[in-house]
Amino acid sequence: MLSEQFRAAVTSCRGVVTSQLPTLVSEMFESLDDTLYELADKAESNIRQNAFFDAMREIRKNRERIEVGTIQGLLKEYDEFWRSGHLQQASAQSSALQQHEEDLSLLDKDDLEEGLAVNNMVTRGESRHAQQLYGLNQRFGYMQGGGELESRSNPLSPRVICQAFHDCFQTVSIDVPTRLVVYKQFQIAVIDALNGLYEQVNRQLVEAGVLPKLTRRVQRAAHHSASSAPASPPPLHQESGRGSVVDDEDRLQEELFSTLKQLLNQRRAEAPVARSAVRVPVISSGDMVRALSLMQQGAMQEMDSQVQTTLPESLDVRANLLQVMGVGQNGTADRKLSGNDEDAIDVIAMLFEFILEDRNLPDAMKALLSRLQIPMLKVAILDRTFFHSKGHPARRLLNSMAKSAIGWSEQAGKSDGGLYAKMSSIVDRVLDDFDNDLTIFSRLLEEFTAYIESEERGSRITEQRATQVTQGKEQLNSARHRVFEEINNRLFGNDWIPAPVVTLIKDGWRDVLQLIYLRQGEQSPEWQGALELMDQLLRSVEPLPDAERRQALLNEIPPLLKGLRSGLKEIAYDQHKMARIFKDLQECHIRCLKGEEAAALAAAQPRDDSKTDQSAAAESAPPPASADEPTQRIDDEFQAMAERLAVGSWLEIQDAKGMTFRAKLSWRSMVSGTCLFVNRKGMKVMEIPLVNFAAWLRSGKAVALGGGNEPLMDRALHSMLDVLKRTEATE
Repeated sequence: MLSEQFRAAVTSCRGVVTSQLPTLVSEMFESLDDTLYELADKAESNIRQNAFFDAMREIRKNRERIEVGTIQGLLKEYDEFWRSGHLQQASAQSSALQQHEEDLSLLDKDDLEEGLAVNNMVTRGESRHAQQLYGLNQRFGYMQGGGELESRSNPLSPRVICQAFHDCFQTVSIDVPTRLVVYKQFQIAVIDALNGLYEQVNRQLVEAGVLPKLTRRVQRAAHHSASSAPASPPPLHQESGRGSVVDDEDRLQEELFSTLKQLLNQRRAEAPVARSAVRVPVISSGDMVRALSLMQQGAMQEMDSQVQTTLPESLDVRANLLQVMGVGQNGTADRKLSGNDEDAIDVIAMLFEFILEDRNLPDAMKALLSRLQIPMLKVAILDRTFFHSKGHPARRLLNSMAKSAIGWSEQAGKSDGGLYAKMSSIVDRVLDDFDNDLTIFSRLLEEFTAYIESEERGSRITEQRATQVTQGKEQLNSARHRVFEEINNRLFGNDWIPAPVVTLIKDGWRDVLQLIYLRQGEQSPEWQGALELMDQLLRSVEPLPDAERRQALLNEIPPLLKGLRSGLKEIAYDQHKMARIFKDLQECHIRCLKGEEAAALAAAQPRDDSKTDQSAAAESAPPPASADEPTQRIDDEFQAMAERLAVGSWLEIQDAKGMTFRAKLSWRSMVSGTCLFVNRKGMKVMEIPLVNFAAWLRSGKAVALGGGNEPLMDRALHSMLDVLKRTEATE
């Protein structure tokens, strides 16, 4: 029975659910509509295309019922949990979501696929939100008067949310492949986005006084006593099932930092610095942090009073720090820095020197990130794991901002309310609010991650559309070229072919062939059938001196005309033009049936093949390159680079006015080599042939930005190690 003191907290948490979850579900349906439409547009057959369109209609009809039913189902479980202490649908969940774990042989293929999809959503959600669920499980269990809950027993767990959606959605009549698309969309838009909801619920409980500080424990081996304290949550950077991987990564980082410290200590020991024989006390970390806070406030005031237009010079933190603390001002040092603090100062200084020299970052972003040098030094002094824990929130925040900045261009401007404004806000809040509470970095990281994910969702959709348009243009050009080849092979040099037949083929059947090529492809029976109809048409107007062959033609003409009419109707060919052409074609056939040459009709209706052929050739030819761009292929390292450069790579490109901007290689045709480039918002910025791209790389007009997939801190630490090793080798 729920204690009276917790009722207000339970009601408050219920309000968080009713305010946030409906928005997530509604946004899911909005993006689902776009997803299904795109899949229908890319469908490999009319059957699959119709299936997607039918699913869209069915989902739209049931949308309101599913949205309302999902929220009501979840709230019903939530209320039941606080009334009786357990979930009402526990047994149903066990059978529906875990059946495949108990007896896969009892499920048919469709049920198995759907069950796996739902269970994968649950597993992903529990792993992705392990940190927040840990707090929720402890606090809910505490309010119920027991120990920590299991996630499956939590009324707000991913399992219960997935079950509520599954119960409402399973009655919608659509096929299994499309159902899997819907579950995937629900996973991305709802389950993956639950962290904000969980964080808010935990915050409400903390404010209500429910376990403000959680009990943590060190994980024990399986043979230890089962009565040990409840398990501590995994670190923020560690997902369930990846513990050993993360441990190995952190161990490598620790070894790397240890090597750095040894090289730095060796360099300091060899430096010609006069050392006093008098032993002096070491400056405490607390004094260091307080001095850095004063420097941080001064840096913030200085930034407020001026606009940063150029890259800042490297900051001598050690000298400024000692000056703020009054060390050595009378000519003698009465205190000194500890070895660990000196290491932290040196590594942070080298890190920000690396940032200022990093080609991947635009200058404006370098200037922005450089303002974090003092706060990051404070972090390194307060928490020694900063350098050897890849998942440290402050380190992840710095990495995330640097990665996001790679595609930003100065031309986009700093006042567009976009990425620069967001990063500037994050930096200002660190300088303003960070004293010694490291949790600020976790909060800012979650906020920035949510912002970037939202931006990327929009840019992905825009980029997909740009790619589809470019692919469509290439497919159309390819279809035109292929159709031109087929028609030209049949008509070129055959002056005996009557003008009505030539008109029918070039003015109408050409478009029929293009449509079939685009829809079904050249390997399809429809394509072969359309070519055969064209060949039959040409054979039907050949001179036929043989009476038996003329009789056979009499039987072939009706199905031929029926096939031609059917094809022309598919392209909505002009009915009046069709009637005239078929009337002329009838005259040709009558002449052939009489044993006369149908080509005699061509004399009365002269044709201009050259004009039509030139027009078709022009349509099928690729667009000309810019006048200042070479089109000849040169097989060198730049051509190889253009062919190998991974899709998704960023480049810095110089325009005709000498201004630089950044673009991402979004798509490269495997047929023509056409390269499509987009900006960070997914909008198309240019489309050029592969040989022209290689020429840009060759001339330096385009420069690939390497290392974008490796986190900034990792690149910086390895660079520092290389620099120190080279310095040691040359001395």
